[in-house]
Amino acid sequence: MDFQTRKPSGKAAFPLILLAGVEGAGKTWAAVEATGMEEVGRAFFIEVGESQADAYGAVPGADFEIIEHDGTLGQIRGAIQWAAQQPAPDGKYNMLIIDSMTEIWGLLQDNAQDEANRRARNRGKNVPEEGARITMDLWNKIKETWGGILSQCRQFRGPVLLTARLELVTAMDDKGNPTRDKMWKVQAEKNLPFHTQVVLHARRPRQWTMTKIATTVPELQLPVGGEMAFKDFAVAKLLTAMGVGPDTPATSYVETRVDGQFNDEVQQQREEQENRRQYVKQAAEKLMQLEQAGDFDKIRQGIAFYDQRGDKELIQMATATLERMTAAQGSGEVVQGEVVDGPPQ
Repeated sequence: MDFQTRKPSGKAAFPLILLAGVEGAGKTWAAVEATGMEEVGRAFFIEVGESQADAYGAVPGADFEIIEHDGTLGQIRGAIQWAAQQPAPDGKYNMLIIDSMTEIWGLLQDNAQDEANRRARNRGKNVPEEGARITMDLWNKIKETWGGILSQCRQFRGPVLLTARLELVTAMDDKGNPTRDKMWKVQAEKNLPFHTQVVLHARRPRQWTMTKIATTVPELQLPVGGEMAFKDFAVAKLLTAMGVGPDTPATSYVETRVDGQFNDEVQQQREEQENRRQYVKQAAEKLMQLEQAGDFDKIRQGIAFYDQRGDKELIQMATATLERMTAAQGSGEVVQGEVVDGPPQ
């Protein structure tokens, strides 16, 4: 197995920015405000479970396009894919806004609940008012689809701004019991903040605090467990400070995929392939030694042995070796050896 390497560019990649805030905090306003940046070619707005996309067109400087869809997961994901396929004008980059991830997370659970109810009815069971229990396989599908959406966002050629609701909730201890402490929690899949490069909280209207950033810019780096409050926050200022621009390189993100590492049949095939590779390598080394020694008989024996086994690859390799030796000595035609019990020794 061979690999290619490259030196790091030293430039920031396009980030996923999570704008999480309480109701009326200005999450969507902050997102669409950034669409007026000179560096932005086209800005795409995907609204999910909200209803004010048109109104935000009145935000000073805002310049974005609403991607219309029918509210289904299939079309929402299709809209993200379509946006990613649109080329950016020369010297600019595109931007994507998804408002909101809280609603997408809820939609995923609604789909799972619908399937759980369908299965229960098919088994002749009564579906309770709160719905049938969502089984583990359906939760796995929820997680898989959520991961697919985030993967699409990572592959977008430009900054992606994600909004979500933020709530002050009771903290739980290690055993899952409530404590007297409170904590701010993003209302979406629990790992969403970990999958974004920047996380901003608006715990009060238009008062932004950065709780996470992945950057090499010293002025933006947070102390361990620390935060950074902004007096006059703007996504445009943040992107500029991070060094994001039209020359930002494509993401280095590679989507992980299942390759059968735990599949017994696939594993056996790989072992057989590796054994075969080693066998051919050893045969090639032996043929090279016999060629250097000028041992015609051993090579003819090898050809006969490989012919018995139907090993076309090694027949061709041994025959080519014998032909080179014969040509070097000015001999006549290649003569097949007699049947033998093993390869050349």
